[in-house]
Amino acid sequence: MKSFLALLGGLFCLAVVLSSAHSQDKKADKKDTPRVVVAAPLGVPAGVKSKITVRGVKLDTTTEVRFFEPKVTAKILKKEKVPVPNQADPNRIGDSLVEVEVQLPEEMKMADLSFVVVTPAGESPPHKLLVNGEPAPIAEKEPNNGFRQAQAIQLPQTIDGAISGPQDVDVFKIDGQEGQKLVCEVVAARYGSPLDSILTLYDASGRILAVNDDHAGTADSRLEVTLEKTGTYYLSLVDAHDQGGPQFVYRLVVESAK
Repeated sequence: MKSFLALLGGLFCLAVVLSSAHSQDKKADKKDTPRVVVAAPLGVPAGVKSKITVRGVKLDTTTEVRFFEPKVTAKILKKEKVPVPNQADPNRIGDSLVEVEVQLPEEMKMADLSFVVVTPAGESPPHKLLVNGEPAPIAEKEPNNGFRQAQAIQLPQTIDGAISGPQDVDVFKIDGQEGQKLVCEVVAARYGSPLDSILTLYDASGRILAVNDDHAGTADSRLEVTLEKTGTYYLSLVDAHDQGGPQFVYRLVVESAK
């Protein structure tokens, strides 16, 4: 009887050890699981091949980028570790990236798509990528750091850009009409960008007409302004903390409201 009880005790101890080891393995696996921070650009068109750079944590061993929409194809072009600036949080800006060639079917009508990154340690939580609509986005063009260098845009217009470095300012020039209601919105933080945007609208004399930091519980900005007179206006976009880098991407939508 004593031998039987001793055997049971030994089996119990073994089960505890195995369970503890399994739990530690799961924790280790979870620690090494990849995570996407942001995809740049934030959106891609349907019907053509596009390249996106997916930045995140533990992506340098990526074996697959898989979209939930089966008709979307994704081909890995490059994967690597990337430097993290001093005192920067890699969980916020990423420590690795994977470049991917993506093609959406021409008939794709969805507003956004979800994908995961797969590595030997597991797969990332789903991340969303925008599907471009009309009008097609244009690229932000540097230098556009002030009124004199402002990038002229027509309405409606969607611009894909980035606050490319610390203290970078992107300025856009708009011809407005008296009584026109101008709506300007940043899409960035909602899709993983570390950018904490601030939008400011100026008149031609440099007077501030409107400014917004956070909107609707996000770090993205939105302005709605009814213009008092016909003339030139300037819209500036900055990071609230004067930070920047290639991962600080945004999509700026500027249009007239009816």
